[in-house]
Amino acid sequence: MTDLRQIMADGVPDRAPPPRLPPILPWALVAVVLIAISLSIHFFWPVPSSEPLAECPPGGEAAQTACIRHEPDKPSHPG
Repeated sequence: MTDLRQIMADGVPDRAPPPRLPPILPWALVAVVLIAISLSIHFFWPVPSSEPLAECPPGGEAAQTACIRHEPDKPSHPG
């Protein structure tokens, strides 16, 4: 019983290693790779500028083309 009383008084030594933060190097490497991919897409794969849409022919329907139709009652620009 004296051993039990001594263990209860002193406590059991903790054999677990002290907690430490997880390594950050793999996450930093992933971040650098993703930033490099994003910048290379931005600079080396540019999106071509689009031309403005043509106006639709008056009084006719434009078939299979994209065009801007102006209504006579409404101004083309609000304001």
